[in-house]
Amino acid sequence: MKDSGKIDPRNKLNALSGKEWIRFTKSWFIADGRPSDISHEIDLHPASFPPSMIEEFIEFFTKPGEIVLDPFLGTGSTLVACENTARKGIGIELYPKYFKTAKSRTKFPVLEGDVRILLPTLEKQSFSLCITSPPYWRILKKKKDYNQQERLEKGLDLQYGQNPLDLGMIEEKEEFLNELVDIFTKIHELLLPQAHLIVFIQNVRDKGEMIPLAFELPLRLTKWYSFLGERIWLQNQKNLRPYGYPYSFVSNIHHHYALILKKRK
Repeated sequence: MKDSGKIDPRNKLNALSGKEWIRFTKSWFIADGRPSDISHEIDLHPASFPPSMIEEFIEFFTKPGEIVLDPFLGTGSTLVACENTARKGIGIELYPKYFKTAKSRTKFPVLEGDVRILLPTLEKQSFSLCITSPPYWRILKKKKDYNQQERLEKGLDLQYGQNPLDLGMIEEKEEFLNELVDIFTKIHELLLPQAHLIVFIQNVRDKGEMIPLAFELPLRLTKWYSFLGERIWLQNQKNLRPYGYPYSFVSNIHHHYALILKKRK
């Protein structure tokens, strides 16, 4: 993301030039990841994302040396991005196999266990940014589709696991959203004043209908966070599938929402 340019002395948020700042504010972006981002061990996780993409968010919402939190760490991409951008980081991961991979990729602390139990053990008002991708409800439990079949043939995970503490195991949408709100309420106490929360999430298809998780979640967080908008991550490399053909419109979902929220006092 870096290029030469003057940093405005009034800029207290990051270390970017005006050109870099404006470029990041585009409401959509394509991120397929660098070849160095991908390995079989990392790709084993059914919802991994490239560190190179997370680096841009970290560079915009923090300064070098500040601390970033990822409470749904997965295989550790956020902490790798912290190292690559001269920030510090802490992550939490429920599943031992992903915890082990994350530990092998970073020098920063990785905590293993239930995020709801571990968050209260962290120091309050110590993080400049929380950036994370929670489970997209029970999307990974649905009937196998084309993409899942491809992962199965490659020997990759279709689900995170079967741990009952996994939010992706929750059946009811209301319970799922309530748990997320409770987690982000706990995170509110850990963030510095004016710090940001970035949540990657999708609207999901369930029983023939689209469930607007990405629209509902920020509405439920307005007591604790101001919703500033979103950036849409386009996955341009994904194949098109004949969902619904030739009877009904069914979209190929090739994008994620990066919800951008700011801590209220």
